Amino acid sequence: MTNSEMTLEKAMELIQSLPFTEFKKVVKSYSDTNGVSFDNELDKMVTVSLQKRLIDLGVNSTCPNCGSAHISKNGKRKNVQRLECKDCGKQFTPFTDTILEKSKWHWDIWIKVLEMIINNYPIEAMVRVLVDDYDCVGINYKTVWMWRMKLIHALASLPQPTLTGVIQVDETFIRESQKGSRELISYVHKESKRLPRYGRKPSKYGVMGSEFATIVTAIDNRGYSVCKVTSLGRVTIEMFHDLFDENFDSPAYICSDANDIYENYCAVHNIPHYEKPSNYLDTLEKNGYITPDFSDEALAIAVKENNDKILEKLYNEGEIDKITNRGQIKYKDFVELKKKNNLSLARVNELHSDIKRYINHEMTNVSTKYLQDYIGFFTYIRNWRVKHGHYPNSAKDTESIFIEILKTKVNYTSIEIENTQLELPKPTGRYMQLLKSETEKAREATKNRYFKFGEEDGVKAFNKREYLLDLSRNKLYAIAKECGMKRYRQLSIWSLVSAIMKQDNIDQIIYKLLAEDRHYKIDQEDLEAMSSKSIA
Repeated sequence: MTNSEMTLEKAMELIQSLPFTEFKKVVKSYSDTNGVSFDNELDKMVTVSLQKRLIDLGVNSTCPNCGSAHISKNGKRKNVQRLECKDCGKQFTPFTDTILEKSKWHWDIWIKVLEMIINNYPIEAMVRVLVDDYDCVGINYKTVWMWRMKLIHALASLPQPTLTGVIQVDETFIRESQKGSRELISYVHKESKRLPRYGRKPSKYGVMGSEFATIVTAIDNRGYSVCKVTSLGRVTIEMFHDLFDENFDSPAYICSDANDIYENYCAVHNIPHYEKPSNYLDTLEKNGYITPDFSDEALAIAVKENNDKILEKLYNEGEIDKITNRGQIKYKDFVELKKKNNLSLARVNELHSDIKRYINHEMTNVSTKYLQDYIGFFTYIRNWRVKHGHYPNSAKDTESIFIEILKTKVNYTSIEIENTQLELPKPTGRYMQLLKSETEKAREATKNRYFKFGEEDGVKAFNKREYLLDLSRNKLYAIAKECGMKRYRQLSIWSLVSAIMKQDNIDQIIYKLLAEDRHYKIDQEDLEAMSSKSIA
């Protein structure tokens, strides 16, 4: 070993644990003393420093190809130690398949970038910090954006947790976006060009079509969550099973709204299912439920007693929340089970609010082709908070997260980022035509030009018989009475539904019923568009 190499080794020992500013001073002193290029020596020492950290962390201590621990050194190239597997012959380095592969940035800079990403810094602010505080001269918006995408993708790729106990499940929806794309694609009319959207322009057909990305979320009573982008438009029982079954460990209960995919999943796996329809509060109000005023104790007691009677009546008629897959449960027992197990949708609704705030406001819209990365990143940070009792708020916290990325060995190249395509399942052209046709019929029947089908309508495949079979007996009786049918109470449910299906105005019957059962008449996106004067 030459004196020059010995000096480099000694320099590396000195600077390994130094902050970046001091690191640069030592490199500058070394390069001046030895009459060599500062930039070249800085790159060299950063590489050697990163390599030592990877080796100390045990990254690539086994063959990345076959997993064998029988590896040997195989020379160096540009200061990077080359390794060879004795079993399969694979050649690699400590950097192989890691996010640090070909990186020239110091460890401290990586930690700072990740810290800024976790704290939702805008790209422009990240650039300023890197230039002003770390002297990253020449770094630009695109470079930092790519950097952010690599780290977000890495965290999104880490395994999501296993949920247990009481699990709340529901979907939320984010408007399809092609932010940053030069050529826009229409997923509604394939034969037409997708025009840019300006302002709050609402969708034409709502969340059941290709104008929205569907995010299915699940959260257990510990607070751990799993969030996955499933598709454009409707989610199916097959999608839900494929994406979430691995994350569920013997749930005590699954809580959801009236979307039948969760009912079907629970039936297949024999899991108790707590179902609370979205029109729950509206149903109570329509039937005389009143919030007690406890300033008048006597009146409050009377109101509460009346409310209990209303709840029991509606429960027995199948009009409000219920537990299925556990046989017939008396109302009193249902109330006790609900209270004991804290059965509700409060946690998952809060999760949805946080997701929409993150995507729509903190990130100011996200291209749908990158949406799963952002949702996965959001979920990782949220679960980290549950595990540690606080959000990552220090350099030490950030460093521990970065080390997890390195040990998992996820690398997302710039070419892969630029070539990313939207690969989510999409509604077929035939389904979209059916959705358009049925939506127009529903708008005419309900006299509501803003009508759009929702995830709880029970008509995902527009199977009217299936929809009617899911209704309570009392609702079917009400339809039969309105249609002037005779002796309908003597019919079995199947026969009663068959008789209703024969009515000439069956479309109007179903669509009016859908409108009456909703807790809203106009979607929130249309209300927001109206308020911003984007539509008439």
